Amino acid sequence: MRQHFEQDLSREDIFRMIVKHLDVFPLTSLEAIREVIRSSLNQRGLIGGMTTQTGAATYNRKISDQDIQLINDCICDLLNSRVIQPGINEVNQDLPWISVFDKEKLETLVNSLS
Repeated sequence: MRQHFEQDLSREDIFRMIVKHLDVFPLTSLEAIREVIRSSLNQRGLIGGMTTQTGAATYNRKISDQDIQLINDCICDLLNSRVIQPGINEVNQDLPWISVFDKEKLETLVNSLS
Protein backbone atom coordinates (compact mmCIF):
# COMPACT_ATOMS: atom_id res chain seq x y z
CA MET A 1 0.00 0.00 0.00
CA ARG A 2 1.28 3.42 -0.92
CA GLN A 3 2.05 5.89 1.83
CA HIS A 4 0.18 9.19 1.78
CA PHE A 5 2.20 12.01 0.27
CA GLU A 6 1.31 15.70 -0.03
CA GLN A 7 1.02 15.31 -3.80
CA ASP A 8 -1.50 12.43 -3.55
CA LEU A 9 -4.71 13.04 -5.38
CA SER A 10 -7.67 14.19 -3.35
CA ARG A 11 -11.25 13.31 -4.17
CA GLU A 12 -11.62 16.82 -5.60
CA ASP A 13 -8.57 16.31 -7.85
CA ILE A 14 -9.98 13.05 -9.14
CA PHE A 15 -13.46 14.52 -9.68
CA ARG A 16 -11.96 17.49 -11.55
CA MET A 17 -9.95 15.21 -13.85
CA ILE A 18 -12.99 13.06 -14.60
CA VAL A 19 -15.16 16.10 -15.38
CA LYS A 20 -12.49 17.55 -17.67
CA HIS A 21 -12.13 14.20 -19.43
CA LEU A 22 -15.90 14.00 -19.97
CA ASP A 23 -15.94 17.55 -21.32
CA VAL A 24 -13.44 16.54 -24.02
CA PHE A 25 -14.64 12.95 -24.50
CA PRO A 26 -18.43 12.76 -23.92
CA LEU A 27 -18.44 9.18 -25.23
CA THR A 28 -15.88 7.19 -23.26
CA SER A 29 -15.28 4.18 -21.06
CA LEU A 30 -14.65 3.62 -17.39
CA GLU A 31 -11.19 2.29 -18.27
CA ALA A 32 -10.34 5.50 -20.16
CA ILE A 33 -11.31 7.53 -17.09
CA ARG A 34 -9.24 5.31 -14.82
CA GLU A 35 -6.28 5.66 -17.20
CA VAL A 36 -6.46 9.46 -16.84
CA ILE A 37 -6.08 9.06 -13.08
CA ARG A 38 -3.30 6.44 -13.42
CA SER A 39 -1.43 8.74 -15.78
CA SER A 40 -1.62 11.63 -13.33
CA LEU A 41 -0.37 9.45 -10.46
CA ASN A 42 2.42 8.17 -12.70
CA GLN A 43 3.43 11.71 -13.71
CA ARG A 44 3.60 12.68 -10.04
CA GLY A 45 5.86 9.71 -9.37
CA LEU A 46 3.34 8.07 -7.06
CA ILE A 47 2.95 4.89 -9.11
CA GLY A 48 4.95 3.13 -11.80
CA GLY A 49 8.45 1.80 -12.08
CA MET A 50 10.99 2.90 -9.54
CA THR A 51 14.72 2.23 -9.47
CA THR A 52 16.92 2.90 -6.46
CA GLN A 53 19.88 5.25 -6.87
CA THR A 54 22.28 2.32 -7.05
CA GLY A 55 20.19 0.83 -9.85
CA ALA A 56 20.23 -2.54 -8.10
CA ALA A 57 16.58 -2.75 -7.05
CA THR A 58 13.55 -2.15 -9.24
CA TYR A 59 9.93 -2.33 -8.14
CA ASN A 60 6.55 -1.14 -9.35
CA ARG A 61 4.13 0.77 -7.22
CA LYS A 62 0.51 0.32 -8.23
CA ILE A 63 -2.58 2.44 -7.84
CA SER A 64 -3.88 2.04 -4.29
CA ASP A 65 -7.22 0.61 -3.22
CA GLN A 66 -7.99 4.04 -1.76
CA ASP A 67 -7.42 5.72 -5.14
CA ILE A 68 -9.62 3.13 -6.87
CA GLN A 69 -12.37 3.71 -4.31
CA LEU A 70 -12.18 7.49 -4.82
CA ILE A 71 -12.43 7.05 -8.60
CA ASN A 72 -15.43 4.74 -8.22
CA ASP A 73 -17.11 7.15 -5.77
CA CYS A 74 -16.75 10.02 -8.25
CA ILE A 75 -18.11 7.92 -11.12
CA CYS A 76 -21.08 6.82 -8.98
CA ASP A 77 -21.80 10.44 -8.03
CA LEU A 78 -21.84 11.42 -11.70
CA LEU A 79 -24.13 8.47 -12.53
CA ASN A 80 -26.47 9.19 -9.61
CA SER A 81 -26.74 12.87 -10.52
CA ARG A 82 -27.48 11.86 -14.14
CA VAL A 83 -24.51 13.73 -15.57
CA ILE A 84 -23.41 10.48 -17.22
CA GLN A 85 -25.26 7.32 -18.19
CA PRO A 86 -24.26 3.79 -19.18
CA GLY A 87 -23.71 3.14 -22.87
CA ILE A 88 -22.53 5.11 -25.89
CA ASN A 89 -24.46 3.61 -28.81
CA GLU A 90 -26.60 0.67 -29.91
CA VAL A 91 -23.66 -1.74 -29.92
CA ASN A 92 -22.19 -0.55 -26.60
CA GLN A 93 -25.32 0.03 -24.52
CA ASP A 94 -23.97 -0.81 -21.08
CA LEU A 95 -21.06 -0.30 -18.75
CA PRO A 96 -18.10 -0.03 -19.07
CA TRP A 97 -19.10 2.42 -21.81
CA ILE A 98 -20.51 5.75 -20.65
CA SER A 99 -21.78 8.94 -22.23
CA VAL A 100 -22.64 12.40 -21.01
CA PHE A 101 -26.37 12.48 -20.36
CA ASP A 102 -26.83 16.09 -19.26
CA LYS A 103 -24.47 18.49 -21.03
CA GLU A 104 -25.77 21.46 -19.04
CA LYS A 105 -24.94 19.80 -15.71
CA LEU A 106 -21.50 18.87 -17.03
CA GLU A 107 -20.90 22.44 -18.22
CA THR A 108 -21.90 23.74 -14.78
CA LEU A 109 -19.41 21.34 -13.18
CA VAL A 110 -16.64 22.32 -15.61
CA ASN A 111 -17.20 26.01 -14.85
CA SER A 112 -17.35 25.48 -11.10
CA LEU A 113 -14.10 23.50 -11.07
CA SER A 114 -12.13 25.94 -13.23
